[in-house]
Amino acid sequence: MDHHFTRREFLKRASILGAAGVAAPMALNLSILNEAVAATSPTDYKALVCLYMAGGNDCHNVLIPYDNANYAKYAAIRQALAIPQASLSATALGLVDAGGRQMALAPQWAGLKTLYDAGSLGVISNIGTLAVPTTKTQYKNNSVPLPPKLLSHNDQTNVWLSGAGEGAGKGWGGRIADLYMANNTSTALTCVLIGGSRVFLSGQQTAAFTQGTGTPLQLLGGASSRWGNTTLRADLIDLMSKGKDNELANAYRDISNRGISTSTTVANAYVGKADPVGFPANNNLSDQLKAVAKMIAARDTLGNKRQVFMVQIGGFDLHDDLMQKHPGLLTSINDAMLAFQNSMLALGLQNNVTTFTASEFGRTLSSNGDGSDHGWGSHHLVMGGAVKGGQIFGKKMVPEIDGDFDIGQGRLIPDFATDQLAWSLAKWFGAQDNDRSLIMPTMANFDVNALKIFG
Repeated sequence: MDHHFTRREFLKRASILGAAGVAAPMALNLSILNEAVAATSPTDYKALVCLYMAGGNDCHNVLIPYDNANYAKYAAIRQALAIPQASLSATALGLVDAGGRQMALAPQWAGLKTLYDAGSLGVISNIGTLAVPTTKTQYKNNSVPLPPKLLSHNDQTNVWLSGAGEGAGKGWGGRIADLYMANNTSTALTCVLIGGSRVFLSGQQTAAFTQGTGTPLQLLGGASSRWGNTTLRADLIDLMSKGKDNELANAYRDISNRGISTSTTVANAYVGKADPVGFPANNNLSDQLKAVAKMIAARDTLGNKRQVFMVQIGGFDLHDDLMQKHPGLLTSINDAMLAFQNSMLALGLQNNVTTFTASEFGRTLSSNGDGSDHGWGSHHLVMGGAVKGGQIFGKKMVPEIDGDFDIGQGRLIPDFATDQLAWSLAKWFGAQDNDRSLIMPTMANFDVNALKIFG
């Protein structure tokens, strides 16, 4: 049997049913999916973690020219937004190209620099949403399709995370997870949302299980009685979990049953297990990644083989006060990511978990006086023991206005498409070439070998 053909047919059928507004029986869907992936059932554990920077991160102050010639150009354009060159010595990357160009990470990312030096973190230069590879001439002549509503927060968030425009209901994280959901005993925990957009974790079969940063929420706090009434919990569950002669009520019943069951499963799996250590306090992103680490630590108890997580840190829409607010955000990311990677090392899973950053767009290289405005391409991190780290993937961008990649004010036309990142991560996760059209259909427009993150 051609198992990849079966898997494609399964997802096509699920898509058709969804488009027709028909809910296929869950047992039937799961039996088909089990059959489809039986030949490629993983024996190891792998997880993807998307760290989303909401608002559009200022990429020009996270990967910064360090050699004298290009730093001078950077400082002349950025003006008050320029990071002092002297403060970059600790985060200068030991890569000088043939043109003498050298880059540095933000000073606040000194901890992440240690991971870069150790080969478990790399930087993707100038990646963003694209419909097809695009040159400046093509952009100016409007001769190629472009992502919908460039520079728009909502639209570009959806394009980044789904490969489609605003209103898209499915994301590539969910589509990757679809292929392996049946390999998890706790199928509802295949995609786990700690913070961010549900779209990213929504597939044809998978849906995001929302988890807070504390103890899993249970109905009535998990109590068997309230106010001396031993039947209240049972009565409430009865009300929430019984079907009616109404499609909406039945959908509510199914969601309630899954939520109650999964929350109880997670809570039970955590009993007697210590919290991960080393995560800084007073850091919400750290709390989110700590929650991810805790669930990963319970993977055997929960019976999980493949999981996709999403966390989020906001506050990056810095048209004003960039130099006052951006460093603190970057410090939170540095401390949280470093703690998370250390926790994976403690679990012996440093090669099994890959974390990557995302944001709807970069920002202008030029200053608006007190901040930067919406841009396009950006620079992002990918972290994990399997990553071919210690390098910049792509070109070292020359700081210039009206250059070959600039559509105005230092807004970069992406050199890599988000599709290429999605496919590289999917391949590491275990996807086969036959799965490409399911996970990222638009990947047909791009070079599948251009972004080689993994060895």
